[in-house]
Amino acid sequence: MATDLTERVQEIAEARGIPESEILEQALERGVEDLWVDLVLSRYIDDDIDRETAINLVGRDRVKRAEQEVQVVEDDVRWGLNA
Repeated sequence: MATDLTERVQEIAEARGIPESEILEQALERGVEDLWVDLVLSRYIDDDIDRETAINLVGRDRVKRAEQEVQVVEDDVRWGLNA
């Protein structure tokens, strides 16, 4: 796994013409951002924060998408229980 990761970082750096350290920095920033969004949306879905707070933290589009995904899961569960 470590070798694959190292090789991927090297390949991306070469393709973009930037240092590997910059690739790692970008990867860390993207990863933390994704984890932050997941945390905020989980808190919203679990009713730990309100909708407006979630929107302020991650944006209206992400909150709406999370709401739609929850609705789809709920619809599937209802369908499965009534089948």
